[in-house]
Amino acid sequence: MNGHYFEVIIAGHHEYIKGFISGFITGSGLRWEAFFGEDYDFDEENVIEMLGRLVGIRDEHTVIVVESQLLNILKELLDRQGRTRDLKILSIREIKEESFTFSIRTFSRESGEKLDRILSEASSVLKITPPYAPREQEIPEGKGVEAYAPLHDYEFQARGSIAGECGEVFRCYGKLKRYEVVELGPMEIAFVE
Repeated sequence: MNGHYFEVIIAGHHEYIKGFISGFITGSGLRWEAFFGEDYDFDEENVIEMLGRLVGIRDEHTVIVVESQLLNILKELLDRQGRTRDLKILSIREIKEESFTFSIRTFSRESGEKLDRILSEASSVLKITPPYAPREQEIPEGKGVEAYAPLHDYEFQARGSIAGECGEVFRCYGKLKRYEVVELGPMEIAFVE
């Protein structure tokens, strides 16, 4: 992987495009990745775009992020296959960097340990601001108290923002998104001018 990632907007129905691209990647046997906007919360329609799509003024589109090698192959594929299926690339922009914010609060020691491991590993390759310093608290008098009580025997908290190389940021976001105790801000993408 060469590290150059691009945001690609493709005209067409999201499920169809996702299936088409995911199937191609799987069938190729190569280790390419495609990050779809709906999965990573960076393809948010505003009200005007949604209304335009609903009344037929604006077509559906899918936003994906891919590495340059996959982009070149997608261009060829969509040029050949897209004409028969009304798929076409609407825009391509090179990505400089992504970032997102996170906030974690859990009373589960198991979840706290797993999240700490994810963020500790991420801090070795990504920039976490402020520097990653989780807060763990042991409260002996909370031992044995029920799950919804105001006092718990353990608490794990962390917050900050994560930025860095595109693929690593998306993989970290995907891991954190699996936990309901994690609040994630939207993916912020900075483009090469």
